[in-house]
Amino acid sequence: MLRALSVTAPVVASVMIVVLLVEPPALRPADRLPALRMFTARTRGLDRQLTQAAIAQGLEGEPEPYVLRRVLPAGGVVSALESAGVVYTPFLRIAWAAYASGSFGRPWTLDEVPAWMAAPVFYVALRTPPMARAGELWTPSIAVVPAGTATCCREPQPTLVRPLWVTDDPTAITRFGAAIPFSDLGIVAAYPIEALLGGLDVVAFHRVDGPDGPVSVEMRGRLLPGDVERWR
Repeated sequence: MLRALSVTAPVVASVMIVVLLVEPPALRPADRLPALRMFTARTRGLDRQLTQAAIAQGLEGEPEPYVLRRVLPAGGVVSALESAGVVYTPFLRIAWAAYASGSFGRPWTLDEVPAWMAAPVFYVALRTPPMARAGELWTPSIAVVPAGTATCCREPQPTLVRPLWVTDDPTAITRFGAAIPFSDLGIVAAYPIEALLGGLDVVAFHRVDGPDGPVSVEMRGRLLPGDVERWR
């Protein structure tokens, strides 16, 4: 099922950091401007002290994932036991890379950290929403909305921030040394770090025809304020 969802758009280079912005298929040039403004407002990424701390954490052992809590369809209850996805901050990406390097007996140094890994961007990896029909194959869409906001059925899908890039290729995660987090991994997307706020839902969804019209089949994860405050 793993197919790329997006095509590469212009490269944004600032303060020696180069990040590829990948344009979602339905995104018009005019719609790209808010994402560009959000990204260029903050381009320095982690400072040397935090980068060194991330390396040290990775060399101590396998990093703990930052969990995106699943919001259950019945009643919108946040599950304490089930995750919808995981989040990789710049700190966690570097920690994973240091852990992977240390596993091969080669401790990482500060000067080896590539700019893309420390860039002010977080990745979110979401599980695939339940299949509407047995054997059905599709790639989900993704949206960031206020907690509890429906994803059905306006076009284009309302979202507070558009992804910088989006893919269903797991190498977006394994390239910095992390293990693939789910056997049912559905989508990976990158967002400006400013969008990492409590009280938002990150939703992978697919629209299907229901008895009363179109409905969204979702894998909905919630960013809880208490969780986000602890993340580095």
